[in-house]
Amino acid sequence: MGTGRAAVIGGAASIALVVVLGVAGCAGPAACTAIGWANGVELTLLGDTSAVATVTACGGAGCTPPTADDPLADPPEADPGSTPTPVPGGVRWPLHLGMDTPHHGSVAVYDRAGQLLVEQAVTIRWDSPHAADPCGGPSSGRVTVRLPASPG
Repeated sequence: MGTGRAAVIGGAASIALVVVLGVAGCAGPAACTAIGWANGVELTLLGDTSAVATVTACGGAGCTPPTADDPLADPPEADPGSTPTPVPGGVRWPLHLGMDTPHHGSVAVYDRAGQLLVEQAVTIRWDSPHAADPCGGPSSGRVTVRLPASPG
């Protein structure tokens, strides 16, 4: 009788161990919080920037950036209220592309009258310090656009 009971207890322990290991194996990736972030892109405009009033951008190959008078998207793909910072040879303009990190995009630059000065497809160089984090994190990108020479 002792052997039969030991076999049942041993069998039950084996089943419990298999269930525990099976459930642990189904745990999946780490749980991420619902908090999001916005990835920033530093756009450097080179050339005569005196006529520049608005810069818009979009992420993704073949995308079309919003026009100067398009209503802002929710969330905005580019923040036309951003303030440029002077840099040697031009200005640096902060843009935001939500939580995406596209390798390609487009930039449009407008004057105060809403006239397009330049629209250009760009390749975005990203710095992603949270790339190894299973939940990700904010990244920063860099793009340079040379403005056309002013006629005159």
